[in-house]
Amino acid sequence: MRHVLAADIGGTHMRAAVVREDSAILARVSAPTLPGEGFDAATEHLSLLFQQVAARALAPDLLAIGISTAGPVDPTDGTYRHPPNLEGWDGRSMIPMLTDHLGMPVRVGHDATLAALAETRWGHRSGAKHLLYVTVSTGIGAGIIVDGRPVTGASGGAGEVGHMIVAPGGASCGAGCPGCLEGNASGRAIALAARVAIEGGAHTILMTDADAAAVFAAAEAGDSVADAIVEGAMGHLAAGIAGLLAIFDPEVIILGGGVAEGFVTRWDALIAAIQERALPRYASGVPVERTTLGDEVGLLGAALWALGEE
Repeated sequence: MRHVLAADIGGTHMRAAVVREDSAILARVSAPTLPGEGFDAATEHLSLLFQQVAARALAPDLLAIGISTAGPVDPTDGTYRHPPNLEGWDGRSMIPMLTDHLGMPVRVGHDATLAALAETRWGHRSGAKHLLYVTVSTGIGAGIIVDGRPVTGASGGAGEVGHMIVAPGGASCGAGCPGCLEGNASGRAIALAARVAIEGGAHTILMTDADAAAVFAAAEAGDSVADAIVEGAMGHLAAGIAGLLAIFDPEVIILGGGVAEGFVTRWDALIAAIQERALPRYASGVPVERTTLGDEVGLLGAALWALGEE
């Protein structure tokens, strides 16, 4: 069977793996992304991760490299286009350096787009022709599958649903879009809301450096400040998903990412909030599900991209 190198680059961590064409992951490694240390340093680090995982897997027939990354990114040449969660990477592409270092073809795609591709091949809704995958993590983005093919847009920028306005006058994302979904429901937004509350004198068990996971944990422990932050983020997320249902009429919207997982204990409430905001055609239920591919969805999508499947 064929094997490829796959990577998943987020605003916080990057992972590399050797993936077999039947979706088996033979080996994997991970490390902090550290975008602030510079684009070249991150590319060098990813190159080393690829070499480590290839040696660990002992796969002699590696064909290509696929990279799933937070974007926006142009899938034709891997060039980043003002990525809000990868500061300083605008206008740069990893493809030349990785090709030179590793001697094999490299393809780069938007993380949510490749996750959506993986869902249509290996997920619970495999075979779906109209599917959206929404990643709710450090940032928020969507992969769009229409008629069985990924929609990437004129320059790879399609799917940046995190910048839909859901809270006019609300908080801004890293790209400076006031009131957008990412600015009010992402992991970064949840952590920022906690810090603002603490600095404003709110009585809470949260610390000023709390991340989204800590906020979810505090909310589950009964902290009223954390609970209010989570409820607010849930309402904004529900509004965004209801809008996507109206625009795309998909067979299913699949949610993934660390923040989406944070809502697992409130899943019924999230679905009810979406249905409350959705069109009447969804009165009997909304086609929104959690991913069954877990954290591996980005690596699996990158592997498909490397294999040339799209």
